Amino acid sequence: MNTLLLLALASIKRVGDLHAFSVNESCLEFGPADSQVILRPRLGYVPKVPTTPFRDQVVSLQSLPPEEADPALAVLCPVRALRWYVDRTQSFRTSDQLFVCFGGRQKGNAVSKQKMAHWIVDAITLAYQAQGVPCPLRLRAHSTRSVASSWALAHGASLTDICRAAD
Repeated sequence: MNTLLLLALASIKRVGDLHAFSVNESCLEFGPADSQVILRPRLGYVPKVPTTPFRDQVVSLQSLPPEEADPALAVLCPVRALRWYVDRTQSFRTSDQLFVCFGGRQKGNAVSKQKMAHWIVDAITLAYQAQGVPCPLRLRAHSTRSVASSWALAHGASLTDICRAAD
């Protein structure tokens, strides 16, 4: 749930777009020393906004510098979280889809878009609970797109870059 939420926030992608990512070597590429990750949708994926060029479906994320990051916050780096997730699921993975079930009868199988949306909402709910703050009503996985876009704009990202990232 943590990795999916971090990827949703960092990429500003819809659940359907996140569902299209794969661990196949043509779709997932980590940079030297996990300094970055490039995610491409699996071949044949048709985005919700079909007029978006394929190159805009590619997600490139930079790692947080470990020497600058607070050790307690290092787990919030989406690149490190993704590396850890891929390594931890490799032994039981039966699908090349990036996100797979981690327990029960479906362990290792591809996760549905609906289950991914539930994971995102569950992760957000847990974050609110950990802070002792009530969770907003009508929370949805899609809420990550508006939160991430607003945060990026407030922290100096250009509107063009935000719109491109969010399709």
